[in-house]
Amino acid sequence: MKKISLFMVLLLALGLVPVAVLAQGDPAATETPATTDVVTPTPTPPQDTTAPEGSEFVVDNQNVYEGMNKAYQQGYTPTVKGGKAIVILPLQATGTIRDNSLVAVPNLGATAGSPFAFQNIQLTVTKKDYSVNGGKKTVPAYLVHLELPLVSGRLNGVYPVQIDVQAKASDGTPIQQSFTAYVTIKDGKDPNATPAPQTTPPPAPQPKVLISSYAVQPNPVQAGEEFAATVTLENTNEDRAVQNMTVTVSTDSPNLALLNESNAFFIKKLGAGDTVDLTLKFRSDLGTPPQRYTVTLNIEYDNKEAVTLTGTGSFPVQVGQPLRVDMDAPELTPTVNVGDTFPLSLQVMNLGRGAVYNVRCEVNVPGLVPSGAAFIGNMEAGTAVAQKVDILVGTKDMGASGGTGKYGLTQGTVKLVYEDSDGKEYTKDFPVSTTIQESAIASAPEQQEEEKPKLIGQWWISAAIGAVILAALVVFLLVRRRQRGAA
Repeated sequence: MKKISLFMVLLLALGLVPVAVLAQGDPAATETPATTDVVTPTPTPPQDTTAPEGSEFVVDNQNVYEGMNKAYQQGYTPTVKGGKAIVILPLQATGTIRDNSLVAVPNLGATAGSPFAFQNIQLTVTKKDYSVNGGKKTVPAYLVHLELPLVSGRLNGVYPVQIDVQAKASDGTPIQQSFTAYVTIKDGKDPNATPAPQTTPPPAPQPKVLISSYAVQPNPVQAGEEFAATVTLENTNEDRAVQNMTVTVSTDSPNLALLNESNAFFIKKLGAGDTVDLTLKFRSDLGTPPQRYTVTLNIEYDNKEAVTLTGTGSFPVQVGQPLRVDMDAPELTPTVNVGDTFPLSLQVMNLGRGAVYNVRCEVNVPGLVPSGAAFIGNMEAGTAVAQKVDILVGTKDMGASGGTGKYGLTQGTVKLVYEDSDGKEYTKDFPVSTTIQESAIASAPEQQEEEKPKLIGQWWISAAIGAVILAALVVFLLVRRRQRGAA
């Protein structure tokens, strides 16, 4: 049975060999059928498919706000009166807006043939509650209110005003949208009217607007402080007025920040020979270098014929750094002797942000004679310098500033003196005191003179006592000798 099984296995193995050779030798067997590869996708972790909250602005076309003649869905049109076009655009947000505020900028289109007096306008509008429909209810909205000045030679017609709106959603996504309102001009000139032939008048002198005066308070300005500048603009032409004047303010330093709501000022009209004052408010940074800065005014205006003219004016602002110079309080020894010399140590520090000049210390104490002023010189910001001055001790009545008497308590000052970059001098006094004593060398001879009479009297007394003792001794010896002889 085992032999039969082994034989069957051998037959089967021999039968497979020609089949394998046939597969390698037959070209048809090696062709791969044209099929589409099937790729099994790699599983991915589940993701949050919740879309972020959409945030955009839509026009509230249902309600009538103050200043509107009708709602937008009823055909609201901007109002034109007093030489201005008043455009009201009530917006509502579909989502949450960061800081509940948006920035609106009107785009008036091309200047050619436009009825608008072009100027830089940018409004920041916050969300508020407004009474609508004659006070019947209150709704929250972002109310864009624009007053657009019109030129005098405007033509009748319908003009689009595009209002570009920018904001950010609660997640920081920027929002940029544009809305269009149409302004209808009816009080202008007929664009289809045939102009009457006119003779060309001789060119008239064009008006010029200049800075006639300015005042800066305080002056000079200290770094880190706020200051105001009052600028007077004058129309130098005595016959022709200007209109639609825009004044743009700039400085030549980022350290000077304008505090007004805008750097652009609009003046509707400036009569012939008239003046107008602008009040500019600034703040200087604490690190503003001390020097002279320039504030520039770019002036743009129209003449009577609506021709745009330009001009430039400027004025200087002097900014200084507050001086902060101090010194370690100098100290004298409690007592000094006449004729002694000792050094006085001084430590001066410049704690300000600007340099100081000709720094020195002056000692003024009755009876103390300095070798001179302790001159330190110029000191840069944030530096400290040590200096010494030799002091000779005299009596209190010495010198022009002498006190009463010669010895005892004497009081005075060490004066710190320094200058700013303009040479203005500043001082600061530090009180000092000590007690002047009589010289030890001078008092020794006087003590010897006082002791000399005492020593002379003591010698005679000692001699008398010695004589008495000597006489007593002689008598004692004689008596004793006699007593020995009698025995």
